[in-house]
Amino acid sequence: MLDLRKWDFQANGAVPLKGEWEFYRDQLLTPESFQTAHSSPGKTPELTGLVHVPGIWNSYMGSAGSPKATGYATYRLRVLVPEHENKIYGIKTDNIRSANRIFINGTEVGASGDPAISSKEGVQRNIPYAGFASINGGEIEILVQIANYSYSSGGMVYPISLGDYKTIMNIEKTEFFGDSLIAFGFLASTIYFLLLYRLRRQETSLLYLGGISLFACIYVLTHGEKVIGDLFPALPYDAVLRLQMIASVGVYFCVVHYVAVYSPTAVHRPVMLLCRWITGIDMIVALCVPTLLFSKWDGVWLVWSMFILGYIIYMMIKNLRLRTADRYFMLVNILSLLIVIIVSLLNVYGKLESQLLSSYGILLFLIAQALQSAFRSANSFHEVEQLSQKLLTLDGLKDEFMASTSHELRTPLHGIVNMSSSLLEGVAGELNPKQQRHLSMIAATGKRLSLLVNDILDWARLKNGDIILAQRPVDLRPVVSAVLDILTFTTGSGKRLQFVQEWPEKLPLLNADENRFQQILYNLLGNAIKFTAEGTITVSAEDCGREVKIAVADTGIGIAAERHDTIFLPFGEIGKPVDPAFLGMGLGLSITKKLVELGGGRIWVESEPDKGSVFYFTVPVADITRSPDSKTGITQVTFIGRGPTALTEVAAASDNKPVEGTLLIVDDDPVNLQVLTDILSVDNYHVIAAHEGTAALKQLSLNRNIDLVITDWMMPGMSGLELCREIRLKFPLSRLPVLMLTARSRADDIELAFQSGINDYLSKPVEAIELRARVRTLITLRRSVQNAVRTEMAFLQAQIKPHFLYNALNTIIYMSKVESSKTTELLLDLSKYLRGSFDFQNRDKLIPLHKELELVKAFLSLESARFEERLKVSYDIHASMNTLLPPLTIQPIVENAVRHGIMKKAAGGTIQLTIQETDQTIKVTVKDDGIGMPREQLDMILLGQSGSGVGLMNIDRRLLSLYGRGLQVESRPLQGTEVYFEIPKETSGGYHQGEEGALS
Repeated sequence: MLDLRKWDFQANGAVPLKGEWEFYRDQLLTPESFQTAHSSPGKTPELTGLVHVPGIWNSYMGSAGSPKATGYATYRLRVLVPEHENKIYGIKTDNIRSANRIFINGTEVGASGDPAISSKEGVQRNIPYAGFASINGGEIEILVQIANYSYSSGGMVYPISLGDYKTIMNIEKTEFFGDSLIAFGFLASTIYFLLLYRLRRQETSLLYLGGISLFACIYVLTHGEKVIGDLFPALPYDAVLRLQMIASVGVYFCVVHYVAVYSPTAVHRPVMLLCRWITGIDMIVALCVPTLLFSKWDGVWLVWSMFILGYIIYMMIKNLRLRTADRYFMLVNILSLLIVIIVSLLNVYGKLESQLLSSYGILLFLIAQALQSAFRSANSFHEVEQLSQKLLTLDGLKDEFMASTSHELRTPLHGIVNMSSSLLEGVAGELNPKQQRHLSMIAATGKRLSLLVNDILDWARLKNGDIILAQRPVDLRPVVSAVLDILTFTTGSGKRLQFVQEWPEKLPLLNADENRFQQILYNLLGNAIKFTAEGTITVSAEDCGREVKIAVADTGIGIAAERHDTIFLPFGEIGKPVDPAFLGMGLGLSITKKLVELGGGRIWVESEPDKGSVFYFTVPVADITRSPDSKTGITQVTFIGRGPTALTEVAAASDNKPVEGTLLIVDDDPVNLQVLTDILSVDNYHVIAAHEGTAALKQLSLNRNIDLVITDWMMPGMSGLELCREIRLKFPLSRLPVLMLTARSRADDIELAFQSGINDYLSKPVEAIELRARVRTLITLRRSVQNAVRTEMAFLQAQIKPHFLYNALNTIIYMSKVESSKTTELLLDLSKYLRGSFDFQNRDKLIPLHKELELVKAFLSLESARFEERLKVSYDIHASMNTLLPPLTIQPIVENAVRHGIMKKAAGGTIQLTIQETDQTIKVTVKDDGIGMPREQLDMILLGQSGSGVGLMNIDRRLLSLYGRGLQVESRPLQGTEVYFEIPKETSGGYHQGEEGALS
């Protein structure tokens, strides 16, 4: 019994009903149970004893004194209060596990779940509530029914509070509102941090802060007042218990990862891995294991959480001295985590009855992080402002540097252009055609570079608004012709372009600055040439009254629709994606647009990918009109580029010196081609120049004497890398070296080039001495490999065994006695065989297929005469007899099949020679049905370790050297052997026939 007659509820508030309660084990009693006891003494409820509340009932729930968590029971307490009539009193529950029902003076005032004698009959639920009853008199009887089948501990864990109506209502509202407010705060933090993370994906710390807020929100909703029960009344209490565990584990997981991201040195990797493993296990347990079972491990989870929080605090303190800018925030973080630890420990030892104080610690942690994030953002914004100011200053310095540098470049450029022009005019005497061509190229290149320098100057002046146009009447046609005169000289070597001008009958004069108008045309026409490998570039005009609309049309690669506006921006790109070889400075179209608009016109583009582009711009008409007799007429003038337009140009070596080698140079810039040709011609190399990859491949197919390929990396259409890959499909590294010229110097670019099959590379601009040295080295290396192949070839030809000649002569002598006509045939076959075997003059060249077959048939004819019926031969040939292949590639394979395959069998066998031709390759197969060989013996033969000659090994090495692919051999003991190889198809003129049949 509890005496509260002197307690003032209004002044002192509610009273927690702590102390000794009557306990009735395994009995769900009602007020009627005690009323019946007074009238019927035999039905008195059986009192188990007096127990202390609050606390779990495990120690006294078992009937034999053993601990027990599950079951049902009734608690009873009588309270003395001041005498009143119809005084309303109330109770407020906190944590009663798990289902409970409360009676006050015979009236049921509330319930959470449905207590029952078994788990199947009742409903488990533990949601706090308040209940009220009207009391007459000075005594209150409180009965509490409890049934627990879902948790590892039961009973009144926290005490019930008793008070008057107003006091209890204030407690309920305050606690519910407080929990709801904290949960809402965590939810708002979740949304805030996750939205920030979506905007700044690189900051994963924001994701973990959002995770901490989310799990903390779930923790608040499932503890204390358990607001989640009011939000989702139909949610089973089993799910609430699982959410409690998931929230606790999730908070610690996100805290560890947040600290690891924010301060990478603060968390060791083993701890991170341990945290992930334990979190994963906890999640699986929370979702799959019954709540009654996993709740028994509360102590383990508590130890783990204490370890994690203690570890983080320790590492924060350790790193505190290393961080000065955010030291105070770090201190707040440590304090907030200490609050969580202390509150958890006090709850475990029963010294604190509220679990939500730990939520305040987490909330303090999040507030500190939000302030720290704001502090960092403010610092970052300040740094960005400083960097922006510095960039503006550097941008001004850059413009000033570009302008001053460009001014300095103009003087030597004008000197180069004027001096070369004077020499062309004969100031130093008459020039030969080659000198005139070189000087013309120098003058055109100087003018081109001068225009680029002017672009740089104009860009800076246009940015500052310093350009003033000197507008006057301008005739369009002469200006276009002058621009085309420059451009046709610098058009890429071999570009098949037509320049077309189309004018109306009467074209008015234009009101324009002639120099700026030339600059506009140069940029637009240069752009059209750059992006048109083959086709027509047309300049036309249309009189539109007060302005003339001028069009520059091409049949090039075109521009995607989404790029029509951005190409006029500085450093814009034409189309996406674009071959890197087409990219330039990116200023031309931007300057052109500004100049057109400055002159009072407009500019726009119409284009489709792969269908060409048309750039339109307008120019105002001059006030001065042409005389009536002055007519331009509808004219079409076609120019074919007067620069080097052949597919290739050949620089012959000096006549009085032997040629040192044949070089193939591939570059789309005619100036670069001419410079490289001049540098290498000094060393008496025979130079073949090609303007693009496809032309280079064509030269390689026509000319087998090329010793080295020198190619640029960046070329339109087929790049240098693609060209190199195509070359390696036909020629191995030792057969045809490739030297790459590139302006790239990054390690990954160079690695990519070597993976594509180059032998060496040089960075641009190349030094003449270094270029010549590298060319000599590569050619010497190629010739060394060729000499090694020739040596092995000569050794192979010397492998004719004396006993073969002895056997052949014996066979011929025998035939001379039996059949004289057959003797003559055998002597002819022997002469053919010896002539083919000892042909040392052609050992380093390719021979037609019919010559190799002639040697094969001569050999087989001699062997057939000797072995008669034991040797049968079958031919299946579907290929041109002019197909080229290395000498002595088929005959040694056939000889090997006869001697080591067929003749090892007493009955002999058949050799089948098959030659098949495809569009790209020739496949030669020699198959026998002899004794075969095991794999180990085959490997020894190809490695030259069998001690039986060098035939197959030599053929394998030569094929690898020439084509990158050697012999393929398949053999099975007692079943025969098949040897085949495949080479690229190459033919010589005449003699086309196939042969198919059998010879026995």
